[in-house]
Amino acid sequence: MSDHFQTELFDTFPAEPFNAPSPIDIIHRPALPPWLARHLLRANEEITWVRGPRFNPRWERYVTHPVLVFYALGVAVVLVVAGRLIAGSWSELTPLLALVAAALVLVCLFVVGIFAGYFTRLVVTNFRVVIVQAYAVCRSWSIEDLPPSLVRYKRRGRMRGSRTVDLDALQSMLGGPSEQFAAPKKILAFGKHLDGIKGRENGRP
Repeated sequence: MSDHFQTELFDTFPAEPFNAPSPIDIIHRPALPPWLARHLLRANEEITWVRGPRFNPRWERYVTHPVLVFYALGVAVVLVVAGRLIAGSWSELTPLLALVAAALVLVCLFVVGIFAGYFTRLVVTNFRVVIVQAYAVCRSWSIEDLPPSLVRYKRRGRMRGSRTVDLDALQSMLGGPSEQFAAPKKILAFGKHLDGIKGRENGRP
């Protein structure tokens, strides 16, 4: 893991039978890359848990940014226009140059799509659960949207206090050991499963 990334400590819960802390709650977990955290987080929102790819390079932000395609399109236009000026007319322009320009744009499209798919993350904050692929938020559930099995209550004296995501239950639903990494297919399957649970709770088939 690059030292460019930071780690954050999970909030621990009171050691009471109703809300006993688990090992998952107290282990250091990798936070999002700072640039992605700035893009994703809302006011007063904090990261508590992240699952994602094992490989987290610094250049991720560049190969997954949609503007890369527009840069490629601009370069392609410049190539074609320059070729037209050199050739003297459109009829004299070599088709190979147009093919190179088109290939440049297509390659950048594939690069952004493939790397965005690879850098799929499941992010839990103090407000919501989010599936994010590079810069794009694919799905998001607020704590109010989650099924009761994924919600934990912090205690305030003898009363129930604020709600948080039950990380033990979420990890079990994700279907794996308490590791820091998860494959994109597993994260996307978790999202579909969670939507299915909410659909049944709302009476949809």
